[in-house]
Amino acid sequence: MIRIVTLERLDPTDLAFLTGTLYRAFGVGTEHAGDRHLPADAEGKDGRVDAIRLLKDAPPVRSLPDDKVLYITSAPLSLPKGPLGEPPCWGFAEFGGERAVISTSRLPARGVTEASIETWRKRLAREAIHALGHTWDLHHCYDARCAMHPSWSQGLAERPEMELCTFCREKSERKIRLAKT
Repeated sequence: MIRIVTLERLDPTDLAFLTGTLYRAFGVGTEHAGDRHLPADAEGKDGRVDAIRLLKDAPPVRSLPDDKVLYITSAPLSLPKGPLGEPPCWGFAEFGGERAVISTSRLPARGVTEASIETWRKRLAREAIHALGHTWDLHHCYDARCAMHPSWSQGLAERPEMELCTFCREKSERKIRLAKT
C-alpha cells in the first residue's frame, strides 16, 4: 500500500489523479493517509526544508511493514552539499526504505487552464513515481522517457512521461512481489 501524506492541502482532484496514477504505475493500493504538519525543525533559515530531516522527523503514519509513505510539500527542499555542491532537489527517498518526500515548488505553475493543470498533475505524478521507485530499490534510468530518469537531467523533456520503462517496471514488480511473501 502506498500512503500519501500531504503537508499542505492538495486539491482533491489532483490527489485523485495522483492515487490513480500511482496505482497504475506500481499495481498496489494507494490512499490519502491525511494531512499532517511540517516538522518544525525541518525548515532551515533560508525557508527551504531539509529533505533528510523531514523524513526522519515526519509525523508518524499508521502503516504495515510493506507500506510506502509519500509526503508531499509545497516548500522547496534542500539536501547536503556534495563534492560538486548542493544538488537540485525535487524529492528525496530512503533508498530501499519506506519513506519518500516530493516538493511541488519546482513543478511548472499549475495555472487555471485545463492544459496547465494537466501538465502540473503529470509532473507531480512523475516525481511521485520517481521518489517511490527509489523506495523499491530502483536506480536512475538512462531512458529519458522513464520516470526514473533524473529530474535534474538536461535530457529530460519539458513535459516528461510519468511511466516506468519496461526494465524499471519489471524490477519494481519483482520487489513488490517479494515484499508480499
